[in-house]
Amino acid sequence: MAKVQRSNYLPYIQQHLDTQSDPDAVVIETVCGICQENKLDISRSAREFTSSTAVPPKHFEEYRHLFNYTVHGIERTVALACGHVFGDRCIRDLQAQGSDLTCPSCGFRMTYQGCGHAIRPALIPVDGHEPIRDTFPLTIAEGGNDPHNCTECRWKLIRSNIRYTLADECIFCRQKTQARVPLDTPGHRGHRDQHIHIGIRQALEDIMTLVWPEFLTRETDSSAVKAASDTERRQVHVSLLNAMVLSEMEDTIWYRTRAGKGTTLTKEQFRKHANSVASVEQSLLSWLVNSSRELRRMW
Repeated sequence: MAKVQRSNYLPYIQQHLDTQSDPDAVVIETVCGICQENKLDISRSAREFTSSTAVPPKHFEEYRHLFNYTVHGIERTVALACGHVFGDRCIRDLQAQGSDLTCPSCGFRMTYQGCGHAIRPALIPVDGHEPIRDTFPLTIAEGGNDPHNCTECRWKLIRSNIRYTLADECIFCRQKTQARVPLDTPGHRGHRDQHIHIGIRQALEDIMTLVWPEFLTRETDSSAVKAASDTERRQVHVSLLNAMVLSEMEDTIWYRTRAGKGTTLTKEQFRKHANSVASVEQSLLSWLVNSSRELRRMW
């Protein structure tokens, strides 16, 4: 007789999520720890009612899950960053109370460590017996990283970094001026050339990591392929951005300086530079928004 696991703690059950179709595997039968009634759809006995290929009852074509879930007392499963899982409706009821969400099992506060904004629980997208272990974020209890910033605050950091990297004024010369260090023309040329040929790409790689963080999830048959695909995508976009920047702004990035006789930009150069920076920001924002719409891979 197969062993039954009733825990709502992912470190104890995650390794069994993709084996519920195996009659000899450990059976997951978990109810929501808040209401203590509704069965979570990760349970083996609920899987037959979660398939997107099942023929829906008449008039429920667009809400095929709603009918089966309601009739059979099933709730969609959401994971919290601490590693506990609950029913989606019960968690939304707690959120509707207006205060910061804390885990009903361990008291973990669902807020980002850096910005303090609320962390949205991660829906586990159950669809029959399709693999799901690498479709939602690795929790802290499983070795995942502490959630640091929400998407909006990540964008603020990205925008700040890109404006520093692509500034028309030489940042080192400005810092030297503020520190009352004498400026020299050869020194300016040296650190500007280093920034153009090395620093920009390094900065863009760091920025793209904020847009598409490193894929980190439970090891599955497909997780290594997905990780490699994500890494390749980042590198392609870094190369694309680097080429765009150098083709449009190489002559104006970190150009203005008070070193020697000093340099300034013409109105036309300034306008072109500002438009190019805005274009890069728009591309980054678009990629960030699209990444947040994908299957959740981070908190």
